[in-house]
Amino acid sequence: MRGEALEHWLDHLYLCVKRHIGRYGHRMVQASGNLNQLYVGLEEARRVMSGQAPGATPAAASALGIGDPAAVDAELRADRQALFANRGGPLHDLATRFRLTDRQTLLLVAAAGPMLSMDLSRLYTFAWADFAVKLPSVGFLVELLADDATEHAAWVAECMAASSLVRGRLVDLRPSTAWGEPTPLLHQGVVVPDSVMAFLRGQLDPREAALAGVGRYDPPAKALPLSELQIDPGPLAELQAVVPRALEADGPRPCLLGPDGAGRRTSLLTVAAALGRGVFTVELDRLAADEKKFVPQVGIALREAMLRGAIPLLRGDHLFDDRTVWDPLAERLGELVDRHPGPVAFSARQPVAQLAQRVRHVLDLRFPIPGAAAQRAAWAKALDQADGESLGRALSERFTVTPGAVHHAVADARARRRFTGGTGPVTEDDLLQAVRRRLDHALSNVAEPFATTLEWSDVVLPEEVMGSIKDIIAQAKWRERVFDDWGMRRKMSYGRGLACLFSGPPGTGKTMMAALMAKTLGRELYKVDVSRIVSKWVGETEKNLGRVFDEAEKAQVILLFDEADSLFSSRTEVKGSNDRFANMEVNYLLQRMESYDGMSLLTTNFEKSIDEAFKRRLKFRVHFPLPDADERAELWRRMLPTADVLGDDIDFPKIGRRFQMSGGNIKNAVLRAAFFAADEDVRIDHALLMRAAQAEAREMGRLF
Repeated sequence: MRGEALEHWLDHLYLCVKRHIGRYGHRMVQASGNLNQLYVGLEEARRVMSGQAPGATPAAASALGIGDPAAVDAELRADRQALFANRGGPLHDLATRFRLTDRQTLLLVAAAGPMLSMDLSRLYTFAWADFAVKLPSVGFLVELLADDATEHAAWVAECMAASSLVRGRLVDLRPSTAWGEPTPLLHQGVVVPDSVMAFLRGQLDPREAALAGVGRYDPPAKALPLSELQIDPGPLAELQAVVPRALEADGPRPCLLGPDGAGRRTSLLTVAAALGRGVFTVELDRLAADEKKFVPQVGIALREAMLRGAIPLLRGDHLFDDRTVWDPLAERLGELVDRHPGPVAFSARQPVAQLAQRVRHVLDLRFPIPGAAAQRAAWAKALDQADGESLGRALSERFTVTPGAVHHAVADARARRRFTGGTGPVTEDDLLQAVRRRLDHALSNVAEPFATTLEWSDVVLPEEVMGSIKDIIAQAKWRERVFDDWGMRRKMSYGRGLACLFSGPPGTGKTMMAALMAKTLGRELYKVDVSRIVSKWVGETEKNLGRVFDEAEKAQVILLFDEADSLFSSRTEVKGSNDRFANMEVNYLLQRMESYDGMSLLTTNFEKSIDEAFKRRLKFRVHFPLPDADERAELWRRMLPTADVLGDDIDFPKIGRRFQMSGGNIKNAVLRAAFFAADEDVRIDHALLMRAAQAEAREMGRLF
């Protein structure tokens, strides 16, 4: 129901129409008292050209039943005073939220009148004397509401862009079909949007945000209890203190900073719900990039949030990162937000300088990824199964993810198990696959996934090398416990990454060990493709390297720089521009390696060519020597297939002593022997192995 308050405003409009016809009735009624047929009559032209005051002729007044114009005017003035003194219902609520003056409120109701009452709609059409026109124009509303001609300019100003009505998108101005584009302001039609009309009628469904097409509304009922939020208590406490102040006039505009899934929107929804508010979320990057479309869409979103009593959350996580699109929009967005009468919140991944410069009172609140303990609790709570705690511990040791990613991964794993006919609770493998699918990265554009089918039983290395490998695995495995649970992260502000250099002759197992370590740690290994990184254009190599590290941080994988000396070579004395630019690339790599928080493995055959500054930043430097005779014999034995295809006469120690080869060459020789045996349809015996080893030696440039 509209309520008695709105009915009074509509009754007042009848008086306005009556006065309007009394003043301008000469436009529609001839002196004879007959109505015009939608054209400008001779009588009207004579009166205007002679400078006579507007008003109906006696015959016209008699035909229209207007009565004494002075009495009508006095009645209208008295009724308007009573109208402004007794405001209530949805209209009063709307005026309060958008800070409308009495004049602006009356103008809004006058524009909405034809849509609120069919009788008013027909009277309006009669009053402007053109039954082909369906929308009230600015000029008509000004004449309808102004007490005299001296007020016309003030009423026209209420329809300009700076007015709260237009700026708040409570009314839209449409070009006249008679004028086309552009249409002078006085001739533009005035439309009240459907959602505003629904609000005035008391029929606005808060969930019906789809009609605006610009956002998503979450009512207070969707908020989680504070006890269920697996979020750092620091920023949550700050948000609880800031949001009530943000609702005040000229209050702060909180900007929630953090990665996707860190709980920024959920926290805002929870804090807002405690104040009886919902949250209207707008994904700015989904709006039109064109300024002429972007600004109206944001304005509509702010209006829809205000109509629902919600806090608008403008999410610019992706938009703010794209400077080519964001920079032209920053100033207009700042103007729009600064003039908005209600609260506004933003979200971004990193602090946005343009936002702080363009919007007043922006207050950054950081939402970091929770520590290992909080992540374990999030996994256990989301899993809610008998082995949830142990699974949570295992997953938190492998991945650093946000609470949102945890809940989505568990839901994805359960859905996949259900759809594929699986039974029972989700397993660690289910969750690992789900987490990897959730990690948003584009690392495959600059690197290739690399894996191995080998096991530790296939490895033959000296004890000191294996000891270093075990130390590396231990550091990678217990990083979260040391840095988060034990508080070492605060002490180590940078240089927390685990960078290791594997050096040694070709074929000694450096790349294989990198893949085996990744397999043991449950992490994916990506091998950086140098050809996609290095560019002849100045600055492009550094940009590509930045993408590698950025995407690796998102993917939480292990980076493998095979043949690292091609990228990490020593800096040289600058004798020309080529030297200077080459040194710039190395300098950038030094800085980026210092700030990279993940695990990276570098392999090289020429350790001496690696820049000394890189070596200082390496946590481990492991040298892979050529195997001795005993190790070579063991490699021959372990690389051969099952015993049923082997001869009985193989003397592994003799072959190991005879041929000084690396593991890679032995692998090639074993493969040669297998094909020799298959071609001759015999078992792999000592003679075939010797023959294959000699062939491989010749390939190496050695004669036997």
